Amino acid sequence: MEFSPSNTAPVPGVPLFGYDPTSAEANANPAPIYAQMRRNRLCFWPGPDFYVVSRMADAKAVLKDPRLTPDPRAAGLPAPEAMMPESLRGPIEGSFQRLGAEDHARVRRAVAPAFAPAAIAKLRPAIQAIIDEAFEQHTHEGVLDGRAFAEHIPVRAIAAMMDVPMDEHEAFFEFANNLSMLHDPAMTPERFATVAPVVVAGLARIEALVAARREQLGDDLLSTLLRAEAQGDGLSNNELLGLVAMLINGGILTTTHFFTFVFKDLLCVPEREAAIRAQRELIPTALEELLRHDSFGKSGTLRYLTEDAEVAGVELPRGSRVMVFFPAVYLDEEAFEDAARFDPARKPKDNLGYGYGRHFCTGAALARLESEVFVHTALDRFAGFELAEPVAFGPSPVVRDIVTLRVRTRS
Repeated sequence: MEFSPSNTAPVPGVPLFGYDPTSAEANANPAPIYAQMRRNRLCFWPGPDFYVVSRMADAKAVLKDPRLTPDPRAAGLPAPEAMMPESLRGPIEGSFQRLGAEDHARVRRAVAPAFAPAAIAKLRPAIQAIIDEAFEQHTHEGVLDGRAFAEHIPVRAIAAMMDVPMDEHEAFFEFANNLSMLHDPAMTPERFATVAPVVVAGLARIEALVAARREQLGDDLLSTLLRAEAQGDGLSNNELLGLVAMLINGGILTTTHFFTFVFKDLLCVPEREAAIRAQRELIPTALEELLRHDSFGKSGTLRYLTEDAEVAGVELPRGSRVMVFFPAVYLDEEAFEDAARFDPARKPKDNLGYGYGRHFCTGAALARLESEVFVHTALDRFAGFELAEPVAFGPSPVVRDIVTLRVRTRS
């Protein structure tokens, strides 16, 4: 989050790329934009002032390079959260993405038992019940409200993991939605004044849940994290808040957006739906392919250069901000054979949709379980699907936010 661009000029020879993530093209059909971006190994996005890599080989190199860090302070830059109140600043500074390798490993050890295969498998009956409920509540006279359906499931799945009371579910969804806005490069002071109180209130709710769980441990995620204290892997208060906030944000919003694209790009495309209906074993690879082939994201992940170094063939100075632009990387013809084609049987090679290296998504197993149960249940319940009307996108600069998604079902 930045209230103003740095007005940094790119180093000589790096082309400018005037990308507008709020344009109609960025929502409806961004692939040509990404193809143009990939013409150069490195380009410069004025406004937010990011250097952008959009090819797989360069993306991997950036993500593996220890000189490129998620923490701007290590690159001699002020942290974006420096202007925030302490109630927001502390959890962000203690979040997974900002931790050094040793602390990152300690926090990952603490959360690992909750996301182990056996623990995730135990959630299947609860996930199945949530998805059945969503189909029942959001299908009327043969038309499914796909957006409401997509919002219904992830918040309840995360709430089940944390044993969050039902009356808190809506507040946690709003918390996740506003938390994601803090990462908008176009954030303004006016929007921040609206967003910040919702995030602060959400963090206070998390603190209250943690306090209640300290009084009586259970089998939920928060209890798992608190038990880690007795094993020497205890988290500081800010680390705990940052981790839980990250899981809520990633586990709710990203899955919500992905589910809308499952309808748009998989279930409502006849030949793709027929392929997975005929061969259910293709469902896992089809879902991975969907993440690659038509990403709902509009940008990527930022790294900060801690010393002068070569990035994507160009010498950049310390403090440069480098974005790995995932949606363009996923369509790199050098990394994926016939990259523009959707192949439900494509093996998920080099798919960065759930992160890379030590920053691999902690909740990937849960997201995969939710997605697979969703698709299997949809195929069991209905004989076919089609869009009742064209999808409508919201104005988000961060994601291709499908806000209207009406799906006609056939019995």
